[in-house]
Amino acid sequence: MSAVPPGDGQAKGDERPRARQFRKASSGPRLSREQSRRQNDVLHSAWRHFGVSGPMIAFLNAQNDRLEGGQPLHLALESEDGLQRVERLLGEMTYRA
Repeated sequence: MSAVPPGDGQAKGDERPRARQFRKASSGPRLSREQSRRQNDVLHSAWRHFGVSGPMIAFLNAQNDRLEGGQPLHLALESEDGLQRVERLLGEMTYRA
């Protein structure tokens, strides 16, 4: 009987790929590199503006008439123009925590 070294999880010579564990399956498409960058940018802008998570999340996910009914987070992910529109709107808004 051969022992498997701790942490190895596979016996030598076993060529089967290991299954990924403890990771939920993605329910949607993955973001592109540019979409991830824009998401990061809009989150940072919104955080600087609001300073607290509740109103920030509500703003990013709510339909906004000043953005022609679009959701700020979705618009920012769609294009650089959308990101700039959302950042411009944040600059025009006043918020007091």
